[in-house]
Amino acid sequence: MPVISTNTAANTAVRYLNSNAADQSESLAKLASGSNITKASDDAAGLAIATKISSDVATLEQASTNASHGISVLQTADGGAANVSDILERMKTLSSQSASGTVTDTERAYIQAEFEQLLEEIDGIAESTRYNGQSLLDGSSDFSDDTIDTAAIVTGASADATVTADTSGTISINDIEIELTTDDTTMTVDEMVTLINDGLQNEGEYTITASNESGTLTLTSLDTGDDASITLADVTGTLNLATLGLTAGTTTGTSTEVDTTGAEVVVGSSSADTINLSLPELTAEALGISGLDVSTADGAAEALSVLDMAIDEVSNARAEMGATMSRFDFRSAQIDTSIENLDAAQSAIADVDIAKEQATLSAASVKVQAAVAAATQANEMPENLLSLIR
Repeated sequence: MPVISTNTAANTAVRYLNSNAADQSESLAKLASGSNITKASDDAAGLAIATKISSDVATLEQASTNASHGISVLQTADGGAANVSDILERMKTLSSQSASGTVTDTERAYIQAEFEQLLEEIDGIAESTRYNGQSLLDGSSDFSDDTIDTAAIVTGASADATVTADTSGTISINDIEIELTTDDTTMTVDEMVTLINDGLQNEGEYTITASNESGTLTLTSLDTGDDASITLADVTGTLNLATLGLTAGTTTGTSTEVDTTGAEVVVGSSSADTINLSLPELTAEALGISGLDVSTADGAAEALSVLDMAIDEVSNARAEMGATMSRFDFRSAQIDTSIENLDAAQSAIADVDIAKEQATLSAASVKVQAAVAAATQANEMPENLLSLIR
């Protein structure tokens, strides 16, 4: 019904014009932002997923940086440990020179002077090997390995234990056969200690020592931790382990980790994604070499045995550093892969398809133009109706 009071056609045209204009504006917003989700109502679930992925990607990028820092710490520490290893090799060379009968006590004094300087330099390197102001190898940093290591200890005969004069025999300590004999009517604990130490030292073994601890025969390893061991066995004779109050078998040291050992480096999107970075203490005292003296042939012989143990400890420490460094390398590669995949997943959800959206914009633009034309025609209809009453 033709009316002039209410322009229904114009209202309809304007409604479609507003709708098409909104579609055009939405397409323009997506094209301008590059995002398929410019407001939560576009895709509520997709927005939640994309936001979570974006958060994970940002965290993983920091985790990648953390892993890189961890590798840098290990490389710095390994550099210091390599220098300590070189010094230990030089100290072993000096010990071998001093132990030789071809040098006199005068030359040994010169050797001892260099030996002492090298001992001090080991501590200097342990302190001066720093990362971000922290000394890495002197046990004072947040990366310090605070594992509690104990030595292998064997206790034997008490002070009143004796053996008869007509007994003798051979025992084995770490595959070193030691002959025990006595010309007296009894053998005291001190005599047992002397015979055992002489037998060990004659074979160049100074890392295991016998002692009289409050009247008890005690064997102690200088080495500590799970690798420290003392193996006892009977060989021949009636003066056997049982006579000495000792038991055949292997006694080992222990390693007990404490809560403060090392630092946990976050290498993932969760607080549980960590790699423990712990560095050993490589000072002269920690390596068990602080008391060595090569100014005598006997002291030099002891140094040769103890330095072998110290070199093994530094080598094991460097191996642990290398293993942890390798783990950080692989985790870094995995983080990079995860970031790439998550970026792709987020793009599939949140990034706008330019070609598709451009087509949508073109269609909306045409509809807007059509709606404008229709609204123009609708606005002219009442005026055309006036011609009926003229």
